[in-house]
Amino acid sequence: MRLHSARRRKSIIGLTSLIDVIFLLLLFFMLTSTFLRFTGFDLSVAAAGGDAPSPKSVLLVHVKSDGMLSLNGRPVKLEDLDNALSDFTSRGVKHAVLRPRGEVAVQTLVETLEVLQSTNLTSVSLAR
Repeated sequence: MRLHSARRRKSIIGLTSLIDVIFLLLLFFMLTSTFLRFTGFDLSVAAAGGDAPSPKSVLLVHVKSDGMLSLNGRPVKLEDLDNALSDFTSRGVKHAVLRPRGEVAVQTLVETLEVLQSTNLTSVSLAR
């Protein structure tokens, strides 16, 4: 006959306190992290029946797969785009059409749109 009872094993680590610590760490990192501020671009679809701008007031911007740009057939680097745009806007260009050629990186398109947005162009369109 057995006179003593079997020993109960105690758990070494309490899971309740471990879950509390993980929750507190998660809460701490969520509250102290910074979130990036994303900027958006206003790209509108052309309205049907609207007045079309004159061809002299439209700038055609081609973005090539190697990162080079072409403004109405004139090759320009992305770094020099701001200066080249000031030449066109002084001549009365108010609208720009951005057209990618080939497989263009999205970052290149976004940088080009940022430069076009910073000028005094009336509208910027994205074409296929």
